[in-house]
Amino acid sequence: MTDSRYPYTYAADFIRSYGPVSAEGVVLNRSDASTIIEAIAKALSIDHEELAKKLADAELANNQDPEHGKRQTLRLLKAMRPVTQENRRSHGYCGVYQQ
Repeated sequence: MTDSRYPYTYAADFIRSYGPVSAEGVVLNRSDASTIIEAIAKALSIDHEELAKKLADAELANNQDPEHGKRQTLRLLKAMRPVTQENRRSHGYCGVYQQ
């Protein structure tokens, strides 16, 4: 693949897409996600680039799946909706929404 974002940017975006979201949007930045990828690779005793490629491939597959896009959009919209007292009680609001 000649895309300069492959594999590291796509791998980081994969991690970010499953990370926490808040009213401001996605909480993890790409640097945070890269640190997580490095830690997982080290814990699993596999090469960082190998893991990044696997995660990047998963992210590219997700990008082709319209249902995945819908789920991610709904997750963000839910996190970004105004917080009311009722929402706090019924959803155990703690400032960050995780799926």
